Amino acid sequence: MNLEIANRLLELRRSHGYSQEELACRLGVSRQAVSKWERAESSPDTDNLIALARLYGISLDGLLLHTAQEQGGAAQAHSAGETAGQRELEEDREVFAAAQAWDRAESAWEKERKKKFEGTKEKLLLLLALVLMAVLPLVCHLLGVGEIYALVVVIVYLVLGFLVDFWHPGWLLFLSIPIYYYIANQGW
Repeated sequence: MNLEIANRLLELRRSHGYSQEELACRLGVSRQAVSKWERAESSPDTDNLIALARLYGISLDGLLLHTAQEQGGAAQAHSAGETAGQRELEEDREVFAAAQAWDRAESAWEKERKKKFEGTKEKLLLLLALVLMAVLPLVCHLLGVGEIYALVVVIVYLVLGFLVDFWHPGWLLFLSIPIYYYIANQGW
């Protein structure tokens, strides 16, 4: 930080009637930090520079790039500072509103994408349940594990439920248990 900016910070603080302690309190920093800024031992971070500019009602350029032209009448500078501060405040509000609109649009897009994904996922899981209802009894019958078919269905249901969130359409597998035992008892 150069000495000119440090002197500018000191001048602005004094012209607005703040002590180092008061300014530090308003910015949420220590008094020692303000003192170091004014002695050019350290520089305020970006957030503190923005807060200083808002507090003094001037632009960041006015805060950091003080020129001889700006040293005209104190009343004119204060008035110009208020105007610049108001302009900057309006710009900040517009940027904030645009950011909020962007966030809302992004959130709506994300919700729509999730909704579409969930719909596709539900259809695929329902198809998987129907295929398993047809294939699982045949596989169990061919492997000769028909006596424990109900246990196989429970195990398949739990494994697929935990792996691919198959809980909702997966319960349809349980409907295949009485069908399987009916077919098995008929001797097919």
